[in-house]
Amino acid sequence: MCGAWARWAARLTAAVLLAVAGLLTGPAPAQAHAVLLFASPAIEGAVPTAPKDIALVFDEPVQPSGAKALRVAAPGGGSVPLGAVARSEGGKQLTAPVRSVMGPGVYTVAWQAVAEDGDVMSGTYRFAVGSVTAELGSASGASGGQQVSGAPATAVLRWVLYAALALALGGLVGERLASRQRAPEGTGRPRSWVLPGVVAGLGASLGLTVLIAGGGSLVEGVVSPSGAAVFDGRPGILALVGVAGWLGALIALRLGQRRPVAGALCAVAVAEGLRAHPAAESAVWGPVLTTVHLVAAAVWIGALVHVLRLGRAWRWAPPARSVLRRYARLALVLVIVVLLTGTLSGLLLLSWSELWDTSFGKVLVVKLSLVGAVCALALAARRRLSRSAPHLLARVEASALVAVLGVTALLGVTQPPRDANAALPFAPPPSGNAINVGGRADQIGIAATASAGQVVVRLTAPDTDLSDNGGEAGLSYEAGLTLTTPSGRSRSLATRGCGEGCFYAPVTWRKGLNLLTVKAGAEGWGGGQDTLRVVWPVRPDAKLLQRVVKAMRAVDTFTLHELVASDIARTQVAPTKLEVTGKQFIDSEPYAKGQAPLSSRFTDAEGNTVLALGFPGERLALELTLDDQDRVVRETLVAPNHFIRRTFTYPEPEDHESDGHDHAEDAASGGR
Repeated sequence: MCGAWARWAARLTAAVLLAVAGLLTGPAPAQAHAVLLFASPAIEGAVPTAPKDIALVFDEPVQPSGAKALRVAAPGGGSVPLGAVARSEGGKQLTAPVRSVMGPGVYTVAWQAVAEDGDVMSGTYRFAVGSVTAELGSASGASGGQQVSGAPATAVLRWVLYAALALALGGLVGERLASRQRAPEGTGRPRSWVLPGVVAGLGASLGLTVLIAGGGSLVEGVVSPSGAAVFDGRPGILALVGVAGWLGALIALRLGQRRPVAGALCAVAVAEGLRAHPAAESAVWGPVLTTVHLVAAAVWIGALVHVLRLGRAWRWAPPARSVLRRYARLALVLVIVVLLTGTLSGLLLLSWSELWDTSFGKVLVVKLSLVGAVCALALAARRRLSRSAPHLLARVEASALVAVLGVTALLGVTQPPRDANAALPFAPPPSGNAINVGGRADQIGIAATASAGQVVVRLTAPDTDLSDNGGEAGLSYEAGLTLTTPSGRSRSLATRGCGEGCFYAPVTWRKGLNLLTVKAGAEGWGGGQDTLRVVWPVRPDAKLLQRVVKAMRAVDTFTLHELVASDIARTQVAPTKLEVTGKQFIDSEPYAKGQAPLSSRFTDAEGNTVLALGFPGERLALELTLDDQDRVVRETLVAPNHFIRRTFTYPEPEDHESDGHDHAEDAASGGR
């Protein structure tokens, strides 16, 4: 028998080692426990004009938490009316329109959302409208971080749920181990704790569902629950699956059918595995590891509790000690499974260096220490098995395992460490007014969107498919950013990926001309660097664009010199000379309707008015240099696969007058 258990353990170890190989070769995981990455307007940032909406970007999908999903407090203490909160970007972005004009001042945003693991996350931050940036540093109530709403209640309920799963599932296994043994004369079997465990688990699962419905508050969940928070998102659905599992187990027990109980309880474990932290790190291995870990730990603890109660009821007679031996062989396998799956789950969430540097790591160290102590107690108890009943050590072991469940529940509401430089799920939205600038690094197109506190740079290699995925699948890009401020100081910017060919960097723009040097490269294509001009602050001027379109349409015929190139080497050729009308030219331009997603006006070093236009969706950036009649005299257009420069020459007014005079004289001569 011992040989069979050893072979089982060896096979299980081999399977887990294969899982390790899969984890090491699998795709990079996402972050766990939803974290607010960005907001628009920016966190602790300032926008010159009132925003039209509030947008939050998270590192994983979230569900709005009812009426508390998004609230904005005005400087005077009132609230800013908002529209309905909408989800986008696969649930990773929440956006609410602002229903009133926000005057100058510092505003506080309070948000609340249900994460993929079922925890209700909440937090606050501030932003300023108008020239009141200094008030952010002096205003009371500095921006807070984020936390789990109702964390104590969540931890206690999960502790009860784990303990209930151990009593129910482990109790079934313990009863199975003792089913072939007859009770010694004058004794009886202890009363089953499976039913109380199922009832306790059902209550805990209902409580967790109520917490989601109440935005982290049991009272709110009972008094004014949010059905949308429960029924419209993955966390609420998983909570309902857990409730259904416990309810199914209860019905089966009341009908006297014990076999379906184990299946219903395993469904509960699967639901817990799908909502736990590792599931966000690996969509396949995370749930598998957590489910196996939870089931193994539940059987280890619950079966031990049942065997101890049986031994006490049977006064540790030989039949009781026989059951304990059978349990000891099973426990050996369970310990191996718990240790391996727990270790792999931990490696998904953090590195060894983060064990002592993060709150999550420290709690995990406590759990590992307790598990190590439990293993030592179990080993000592098994050694005494041949001499006497090890009930005292076994009781201490069971108590320590219950403590392990408590620490496990605490881990569930603790934020795992997050790599501050990890790639973002997508490009963050502009923070307030933005300016779009472009350039070309040899064969690679560059489009940069600069807004308050940030810049997003998008690179495009030739013939790249600009679909929703942002580029050609599998193409590897790299970018280095250097900022030179108006004072002449230069520094490198720390970048984070935000999709294929997309890079984000936090930056503090200075008033005046900022030079952003982009060093770009793409696998298989020639790269290089280009310097982009970012004039700060951004001054939107949509009406100027409309005047430009009107002025250009009024031009009859003018001379256009155009240079079109796909790489820098071809910008040295002679431009093409064309004679066109203003209407022909405007109708061929992306701003023909007098509209552009981004428009900003500034004055260049020569004193000319320049209108910068941006079409981020098409990765187009244009600079129009204007004359005093709002006509275009120079245009630079940067597209993903082209770089276009144009100069415009218009007929002088006196030429028209002279031509008219000559024609009049000819007509007079012909009449004589």
